[in-house]
Amino acid sequence: MYVINDDVLNEIRDRADIVDLIGEYVDLKRSGSNYMGLCPFHSEKTPSFSVSPSKSIFKCFGCGVGGDVITFIMKKENLNFPEAVEFLADKYNIRLSEYKDENKEALDKKNRLYEINREAAMHFLNNFKASQKAQLYLKNRMLSDKTIIRYGIGYSKDSWTDLYDYLTKLGYKEEELLELNLITKSKRGNYIDRFRDRVMFPIINKHDKVIGFGARGFGDAKPKYLNSSETSIFHKGRNLFNMNIISRESTRERIILVEGYMDVISLYNSGINYSVASLGTSLTEDQAGIIKNMAKDIYICYDSDNAGINATSRAIDIFLSKSVKPKIIELEDGLDPDDFIKKYGMEGFENKIKSAISYIEFKIKKLKENFNLNESEGLSNFTIESAKILSSIKNPIERDIFVKDFSKKYNISYNAIENYINFLNRNKIKSSKKEKFKVKKNTNVVKSTKTKAQEELLSYSLLDKDIYTYIKNKIEVFYFSNAMTRAVFEEIPRMFENEMEVSDFLNLLEKNMLIDSNFKENILEIIKEIHVNNRIVDDLIKTLERNYLKREKDKILGNIEKFQVEEDKNLLLQALKDLKDINLKLNELKEEGNYE
Repeated sequence: MYVINDDVLNEIRDRADIVDLIGEYVDLKRSGSNYMGLCPFHSEKTPSFSVSPSKSIFKCFGCGVGGDVITFIMKKENLNFPEAVEFLADKYNIRLSEYKDENKEALDKKNRLYEINREAAMHFLNNFKASQKAQLYLKNRMLSDKTIIRYGIGYSKDSWTDLYDYLTKLGYKEEELLELNLITKSKRGNYIDRFRDRVMFPIINKHDKVIGFGARGFGDAKPKYLNSSETSIFHKGRNLFNMNIISRESTRERIILVEGYMDVISLYNSGINYSVASLGTSLTEDQAGIIKNMAKDIYICYDSDNAGINATSRAIDIFLSKSVKPKIIELEDGLDPDDFIKKYGMEGFENKIKSAISYIEFKIKKLKENFNLNESEGLSNFTIESAKILSSIKNPIERDIFVKDFSKKYNISYNAIENYINFLNRNKIKSSKKEKFKVKKNTNVVKSTKTKAQEELLSYSLLDKDIYTYIKNKIEVFYFSNAMTRAVFEEIPRMFENEMEVSDFLNLLEKNMLIDSNFKENILEIIKEIHVNNRIVDDLIKTLERNYLKREKDKILGNIEKFQVEEDKNLLLQALKDLKDINLKLNELKEEGNYE
C-alpha cells in the first residue's frame, strides 16, 4: 500500500507530458495549439478527441469523456484510482511512500520473489525449447508458435532437482524457493522440485509480474493440474489467468469466463483474446469484481458436464451480487471450449457467442429439470418457482419481455404470472425510500475554504446516485485537487453498484488506505448536517470550477515570467490566449454569484 496525497498527484501532473502519454495509445496530429486523434473510447472515423498540452487535459467531443492523465490511464488501462496513480508513478520514476505496515524490507522481499518466479519461468521456457515431448504435446493441442511464445509456456523436466539446482546456483535461498512452492521437502527431508515432467503455464498479473504457475501433467498423471499455492505475492481469489493479455490487447467490449488455462489459450490461439479463467478455485467475489470492471458484456462458458453446469449457477449468483447480468454460452456434447473449437472451429464458437442465453433463461432451464411438466402439479410448482426468478428482474420492460416469453412457451396466463410477481414484489418493498434530488428551501451555506467546498460537494455526491450523476456531468474530476476527495469521488460508482451504506463504503476506503479516519469522520459529519438543495450543489460546483481556474491562472502567470520573448514566442501567445479565456470564464462565474 502506498501513500497517495496532494504532493504525489501534483508531481504526476508536473512530470507526465499528456501529449506524449496519450500519444502512446492514440495517433495524435497537431491542430493549432492542441492535438487531435480518433477517440480510443468509442468508434469514430472523424477525429473528435482533443488533447491540450497547455492545460494538460483531454476531451472527446464525440462521447464526452475527458479528464487529466490519471483519468486517461484509469479508462484506458482499466485501473482504479490508486492503481492508476501507481502506474503513472512507476512510469515517471516518482517514488511513492509506503505505509508503515509495508516497509522497505517487505517491499524488497516481494520484488525478490517476483524476480525468482521470473527466473523460474525463463528456465521452464528454455527447457521447453529442448523438449520434443512438450513441443509435441502442444502441437497436438494445435497451438501455434506465436501463442506458445505469447503465454511463455514452458516445461519442468522429469527431474528431482533441476529447478532447485538452477535457482540455488543463482544465489536464491532454499527458504525463498519453498515459500514460492517451487520446491518441497521429500519424506527423507531433502529439497525436491514441486513441478516435475509437466507443461508449465506462468500466471502473470496485469503488471506483467509472474506470480505463480499452473502445471499440466502428461497422460494419466495425477493430479492432472498442479497449481502454485497461496503466497505473499499470489492470491488465487484476487487474480485471474490472462490478466496481462487482457490489459494489453483486448478491446474490453466483452469478457468470457472459462474454466481452465487451456480454454483461455485455445481461444486466444483461435483469435479470441478476451477470455479469463479462475486459478484452480471457484469464482470469487473479488474475481467477479475484477471481471466487471474489465468489460461491458460478461459471458460464462464453463464445461457442459454436470460439474460445469453447477459451477455456472454459482458463478451467476456471484455476478448478480456484483450487479452483473452475465450471459451463458452453452456447448453441447459435454465439450469444453478447447474441445469445441477443435471440433467446430472459430466460426462455430462465434455462433455460440451470438446465441448465448441470459442468466434468467439458464436458471429457468435448470429449474425445469426438477419438475414433471406433464402433470398439473408439476407445471404449477414450476411456474411458481420460475415466477420467483422472474420477480428478481428490476427493469419492468425487461421483465415484461421475459414474462411474455415464458407465458407463450409454457401456455400459462400472462396475467396470472404477472399478478403473482406483483404479489412477491409487494412483500419486498422497503418501508422507506431515499429522498430524490429535488429543490428545498436553502438551509445551508457554501463553505468559503477550497478544501471545505470540495468535501461538501463530495458529501452531496454520496447522498444519492442521481445527485452524484448530476455533479459528475457538471464538473471535471480534476477540479478535486485534494487527493482524498478525488479518490472517494472516483470510487463512488462502486458504492452505488454494490448498494453499500455510506459508512461501510468509507470504512472500506479507509481499510484500503485511500482516506484516513479524520477525513472519513469529517465527511460523515457533513452528511449529517446537509440537506438536498440543487442551488447549493450548483454553487459548490461553480466554486470548484472557480478555484481550478484560479490555480490554472496562477500557473500560467508563473510560466509567463519564465518565457524568453523571442525563443518562446508561440508558447507565450498560447499562454496569453489561455489567460484571456480563463479571465472571461472567471468573470462569467462572478456574474452568476458572489464568491470569496
